[in-house]
Amino acid sequence: SEPWLDRKKTASAMAYPEYYFNDFHYQTDGWMSSSSASVYEVSTETLFLGKQDAMQRQTLIPLVQHFENDESPAAILEVACGTGRFATFTRDNFPKADMTLTDLSPFYLEKARQHDQYWMDYRGEEALKENLIHMDIKPAKFVQANAESLPFPDNSFDAVTCVYLFHELPENARLNAISEMARIVKPGGIIVLTDSIQLGDRSDSDDRIGNFKDLNEPHYENYISTEFSKWFENCGLVCDKKYVSSTTKTLSFIKPRNVNSGHV
Repeated sequence: SEPWLDRKKTASAMAYPEYYFNDFHYQTDGWMSSSSASVYEVSTETLFLGKQDAMQRQTLIPLVQHFENDESPAAILEVACGTGRFATFTRDNFPKADMTLTDLSPFYLEKARQHDQYWMDYRGEEALKENLIHMDIKPAKFVQANAESLPFPDNSFDAVTCVYLFHELPENARLNAISEMARIVKPGGIIVLTDSIQLGDRSDSDDRIGNFKDLNEPHYENYISTEFSKWFENCGLVCDKKYVSSTTKTLSFIKPRNVNSGHV
């Protein structure tokens, strides 16, 4: 039989937050089975009418721009990587970087590992050649971790990405995740956050954007009315760029070279 975790026992043994056990957008088993991880890409592409990959790739715009005139990032972290599909897009652009992926679900991390292996087998060497890099391709690292408490030292990563997590977090959890990302990104580094558009991003959608909460998204109404820039600024970061396309928004933030991270 396929791996599956009993929710009550797991919450006690692994210290999963209670909000994590919601079946967001009615995903069968939530994040707690290999079956869920196996069908996730199909279900989300269906939900977003085939736009899922394009929505995620918007994250790459400020990421690539930030390192355009500087040395390529040595270390990149993706927080809440899910199945790891977006990480393969990141590795296409930065094949030399040490890539670390975190997620709370062991089943989704295993799927991410499979995606990474597929990328190394069929794309990795080509990506290195395209970037004129002469080295052996390295697998990504995979760490089971809560975004609210990341197990890395301060100033560990040149870039941190987080794609479509925040709308599924209660407000306090978002605050904790921002503080953690600000702590572990290096001075001069970048944090890129991609998620749903919010109220005011597209005025023609304001009267119906909240309907997404009906897809078993209990934190969505709070999310769409939250101003994130001040939270990142309170952690010592500087607002960088904003991109809005279709129903997706990407925000980027820079950690100044002369300051350490603060706290919300």
